[in-house]
Amino acid sequence: MKKLILGAMIASSMLMAENFANVKITNDTIEVNAQYKVDPQNNIFARGTFLYNDNDNRNNFYSIGVKGEGNLIGIDLNYVKFSLIMDFVHTKNNSALPIGIGVNSFIPNMQIPTFVRGEYEFAPKVLSFDDADRFSRLYIEGGVQPIENAEIFAGYRNISFNSNYDSSFYIGAGFNF
Repeated sequence: MKKLILGAMIASSMLMAENFANVKITNDTIEVNAQYKVDPQNNIFARGTFLYNDNDNRNNFYSIGVKGEGNLIGIDLNYVKFSLIMDFVHTKNNSALPIGIGVNSFIPNMQIPTFVRGEYEFAPKVLSFDDADRFSRLYIEGGVQPIENAEIFAGYRNISFNSNYDSSFYIGAGFNF
């Protein structure tokens, strides 16, 4: 029975090409992201992030949350998808419930599918806990899909609790399924 349920979940996820898993690498960090479409009719996604930080002064970073996009939030353009995001983020001494926006666009008329995407999240003092007084996170990425369902990209991230947690350029690779 477990094999049947697992097989059904894998088959259903293969039909929805908006799920993904990717890895982002810098000198000091490795970040793993995943997203799964939990409601296909309403474009609602569950998402998670784990950021391993090799720097002795920093703890690992965790994030889980939900994202709604496209017609769910009333904005659905041909080449641009807007999204609303709500996450729970945590390190050893800081936690927050940020709310944010995201933009994802494929550049039209390119021989190799080329994309740009970005996200910004913010949590003021009232949505920050433990030692955190505020939280913000910014991602900006650009990349290509050299083969169907696979992507390579480069980007910049800035994660900040009361002070800067991580500000770095990275390279990454991912798989859409």
